Amino acid sequence: MKKGKLLLIILIILLGVIFGCSVNKVEFDDKNIIFNVVKTESTDEYESYSIEISNKTGFDLTHLTFYLSYPIKTSNGSKGNPFAVEGKTNTNRPINLKSGETITFSIFAPIKEVFGESQLLKFEDPSIKLQGYYKDGKEEIPFGIVGGLSVFVN
Repeated sequence: MKKGKLLLIILIILLGVIFGCSVNKVEFDDKNIIFNVVKTESTDEYESYSIEISNKTGFDLTHLTFYLSYPIKTSNGSKGNPFAVEGKTNTNRPINLKSGETITFSIFAPIKEVFGESQLLKFEDPSIKLQGYYKDGKEEIPFGIVGGLSVFVN
């Protein structure tokens, strides 16, 4: 009888170790936030964009803000521009995006009115910035994505 109880205890401990330690925790990866340019319009007066963002991260995203800017041309490439245009949605603030959902940001950049006839800006490859938080349980953890729009678009 003692052998049977000892074997049962060892089996229970072994099962606890196997199943208790095999939890595959999903980690947040911002590469699973998908950007898609739905529509662009360009004139001498303005440029406008509709950019769709899909959340494939497995986490809910909260308090999202989206910006577009035009890099400043330099003699050896370009540098960031501190002036950015904020994207708008048809939802109220805060902008939240559950896992699996998609939202469209609209951006209107009055080029001529704001920048004039400037040849110093890189209009052909704007930069984008998406920032917010992802929810891990009850905790909200900040994240940010910055770079050229052409890098993020599928």
